Amino acid sequence: MGQEEKILNTPDTAASDKKSGAAPTSPALKDDTKVKVRALVPAVYYTCLKTMDSFAWEEVGDEQEMTYMQIKTMKAKHPRYFTEKWLLICNDEVLKKLNLTSVFAAKITAADMKKFYGSDVGAAKELLAGLNDSAKAGLVKKVTDAVKNGKIANVKIIRLLEEQLGIELMQLV
Repeated sequence: MGQEEKILNTPDTAASDKKSGAAPTSPALKDDTKVKVRALVPAVYYTCLKTMDSFAWEEVGDEQEMTYMQIKTMKAKHPRYFTEKWLLICNDEVLKKLNLTSVFAAKITAADMKKFYGSDVGAAKELLAGLNDSAKAGLVKKVTDAVKNGKIANVKIIRLLEEQLGIELMQLV
C-alpha cells in the first residue's frame, strides 16, 4: 500500500492508511505524502527550491498536489503563502503539524453572512474558497435557515452555495 500514491484530505482517510508502526492517535506524515493545496486568491505561483517543481494556481479554487516536504519548505522559506491566506492546505493533520490551524480556523461572522445576502457572487465565492471543510460544515445550517427566511434570494449565490457545500437549497426558496 503505497502511501505516497494516496491524496490525504482528512485525518480520517489518513488514519486508515497508516502503517502498523505509527502512533495510534495520529497518522504518520512522510515527506512524500501527497496533499492537496487550494488557491484562495488568483494567480499564485511557487517553485520548490529543493525539488525545483513549479506550481501554478491560476484561479480561486484551483488545486495542486504537493508533497508534505514541499509544503514544509514553502512554509519555512515563504510563510506569506499561508499567513496571507493565498493558499489553503486541504489536510487538517498537515495544518496541525505546521502550526497553521489558527490561521485557517474560520468562523463565519455576521459580516461574512451578509456577503451571501447580496448579489456579489465573486465575494461569496472568495469567502467560500477560504473555508476549510469543518467551517463549511458549520455554515450549512446558517445558510439553510437564511434561504428559508428569504435572506439569501440571489439564485446565482444559492447555486454557488449548493455546489460548494454539497446541499440542496433551491427547494427551500
